[in-house]
Amino acid sequence: MNPQDFIAKLAPWAVEEMKRTGILASITIAQGALESGWGAAAPGNNLFGIKGSGQLQETQEYINGHWLNVTDGFRVYDDWIGSVWDHSQFLIENGRYARAGFFDRCADKDYEGAAQALQTAGYATDPSYAAKLIAIINKWGLNNWDLSCDAESEVEPFMLVPNDANKIIAFLKAAYEAVDDPGSRQECHRLANELRKASGQPEE
Repeated sequence: MNPQDFIAKLAPWAVEEMKRTGILASITIAQGALESGWGAAAPGNNLFGIKGSGQLQETQEYINGHWLNVTDGFRVYDDWIGSVWDHSQFLIENGRYARAGFFDRCADKDYEGAAQALQTAGYATDPSYAAKLIAIINKWGLNNWDLSCDAESEVEPFMLVPNDANKIIAFLKAAYEAVDDPGSRQECHRLANELRKASGQPEE
């Protein structure tokens, strides 16, 4: 799966989780991309490398200044949606992320600070983990998905410029075409119209 298709598939779920939990959609998408190689390496539909029971995998850990191959247990999910939901729950239920300021940074729409908080809290052993997440978000403009939640607010109904809104709408159109589920398609259409309203464009 190429990055564009991965983003188109994951973004609507990430936006819904942002509305439910406050976790930035950009962070969810970037972590999924980094941990799974854009969906190419997600055994058991585990997009986020969350450890647990269900399957054994060989992975690399950065320990005492060296990369080492280790075998560990990882969680298994029925589908990617389950993996996205559990990722949110994992961050909520493990207090070290709140203590590192992750949710505060998310509330401020500070994806760089949120990425750094994940690294500080020990989500991954890679010392460059935060920098890699930030690079993915910047390259693919994933922070625009964080703004899509704001687009539904009535406080500032025209907070997006049409060009930015249309970039997100293009991803939503791709997501609409990529899924068969009527509910997912309806949600893509609804989000697209919210973005049109937020940028002063007519609904479709």
